[in-house]
Amino acid sequence: MSTQPHPQIQSYPSPVLMPPPNGQAYVLVRDNLNAPTFEIGDVLQVDLSVVRCRWDGVYVIELNGRQIVRRVQVRPGKNGRPSFYVFTTSNRDLGFFVELDDLIVLGEVKTVCCVRSVS
Repeated sequence: MSTQPHPQIQSYPSPVLMPPPNGQAYVLVRDNLNAPTFEIGDVLQVDLSVVRCRWDGVYVIELNGRQIVRRVQVRPGKNGRPSFYVFTTSNRDLGFFVELDDLIVLGEVKTVCCVRSVS
């Protein structure tokens, strides 16, 4: 299946779900870094209207030109400005900090469709 370019995010044309409503996108999970929450083959519904991180959650962010799904925690930063700890579920201790002006949020993950095979 091919991806469709979206103005902000690579959207996934899911055969399982209905086409996304306006302001939403479907993102196909391609790694297990956030397992067991999200695994390869899961489809995430992303709210594209959220372009700033205001609370802890799971976001699609842009990092070094790549779109990735990561957990983000708001933490106190320098001079009273918030800083963001970006990490994966499977490697929580290997996260990193991003300053407010450097975090590029493309959308917030709202729901997940788990499509897993049982053998």
